[in-house]
Amino acid sequence: IRRPAHRSRRAPQTPLARGGRERSGMQQVLRQIQEAVEPVLERSLTKRRRQEFLASAGPLFLCLTFIEDALRVLLRWKEQMSYMTVTMRMSGWLGGLLLIFSLVTQMTGSVLVLRPKEVKPSRVKVGCYTLLAFVFLQPFMYGQARDADFMCRSVTLAGGLLLLIWSENDRKQRSEDMGLPSGMESTSSDRLQLCGRVLLTFLFFFQAVYSENGGMHRLWTAPSLFGLISFVVLAGLAGMVCAGFKTEWSALLLCGILFLSNLYMYPFWSIREGLRDFYRYYFFQTLSIIGGLMLLALHGPGGISLDKGMKKAI
Repeated sequence: IRRPAHRSRRAPQTPLARGGRERSGMQQVLRQIQEAVEPVLERSLTKRRRQEFLASAGPLFLCLTFIEDALRVLLRWKEQMSYMTVTMRMSGWLGGLLLIFSLVTQMTGSVLVLRPKEVKPSRVKVGCYTLLAFVFLQPFMYGQARDADFMCRSVTLAGGLLLLIWSENDRKQRSEDMGLPSGMESTSSDRLQLCGRVLLTFLFFFQAVYSENGGMHRLWTAPSLFGLISFVVLAGLAGMVCAGFKTEWSALLLCGILFLSNLYMYPFWSIREGLRDFYRYYFFQTLSIIGGLMLLALHGPGGISLDKGMKKAI
C-alpha cells in the first residue's frame, strides 16, 4: 500500500513578517543610495572645492543688485524719470543727474570688484568704497530713509562690502608676508571684520523680531509653531554669525534659508507688471546679501570671534 506523500505546507505570512521584509528591503535600497552618493559628495564638497566656489560666487552675488539696478535705470529710463519727478517731486535736470550718478556709480563699482584678478593693479577696494557710497546715498535719493526694512537691507549690504574690503586687506597682507609668521594680527583689521560681520546680521535680527511671516511679535498676536521655529532659527543663526561661532557652517546655513525664502517671497517672474520691479529689486538685493554671507563663510570670522578664541585656548 503506497502512502500519499506529505506536501510541505508553508505557514501563512503574518503582517509583522511582511513588514519586516519590506523594511529590510527599504534599508538595502537606502544603503545602496548612500554608497552611490557618498563618493560624489566627498569629491564635490571638499574644502578646496567649496572655497573655490565661494571665492567666485561671493563677489558676483554681492554685486548683482547693483548691476540689476543700473541696468534698470538704463533700460527703463522714462519710468525712472517719472518716479523722480512725480513721486520724489524733483526737477527734471536734478532727477536725470541723480539717475546718471546711480548708473555710473553702480556699474563702475561692480566692474572694479568683478574684473579678473590678472588685471593689475587690483581695484577691488576702490570698487567697494564706490558701492558703499551709493548704499549710503540710495535711501535718500529714492525716499526710503524711513522704511525700516529697506534700511536694514542697506546696512546688511554694507556689511558684505566691508567684509570684501577686509578680505582684500587680508590677501595683500598675506602676499607681503610671503608665508612667514607675522605675529599678532592687526587690531584695526579685526575690528573692520567684526563691524562687517555685525552689520551683515542686521536683516536677520530684524526679520526674527518684526517679520510678518514669523517674527517674535507674531508669537503674541498670532502664535504658531512655524513662527516659533522661524524666530529661534533666525535669531540663533544670526547670533552665531555675529559672535563668530561655527561661522562657516552657520553662514552657509543662513545662505540656504535666505535663498529658499527669496524664491518664496519675491518671485518677480510670476508677479503682475505693477509690482514686478519692486519684487525684482528685493530679489536681487537678497542675492547680494547671500554673497556677503558667502564671503564670511570663505574668509572666516577674524580675530575677534569665539572661533578664534577657542582655537587659541586649544
